[in-house]
Amino acid sequence: MAAYVYLIEEEPHPDETSGPWTKIGVSINPPEWRRDQNLTYGNPRNLRVAAAFEFDSEEAAYTAEEKAHKAFSEHLHQKEWFYIPWQQVSDWFLNSGAKLRRENANAL
Repeated sequence: MAAYVYLIEEEPHPDETSGPWTKIGVSINPPEWRRDQNLTYGNPRNLRVAAAFEFDSEEAAYTAEEKAHKAFSEHLHQKEWFYIPWQQVSDWFLNSGAKLRRENANAL
């Protein structure tokens, strides 16, 4: 069963300088489902799935997520949120051999 590692960007309000914030997470559901189910509730900022990487198994996705969390640990804010631009994390995944989800391949 396919699984995803996703990067969710928290877009700042105009003229706000609190970011960049990127969530590095994993899901067996499409990343948009994860964002919509419980990440947007109570958050006044717009959240968007900036990129998603598809893996052949849930185990492979969890392993990739764990490696990313370790690679960016110096930027960790809390839980799975990192103070880092999503593009930097996306480049790391691509350089690690990860494959973009088809829906994202044309967007980047």
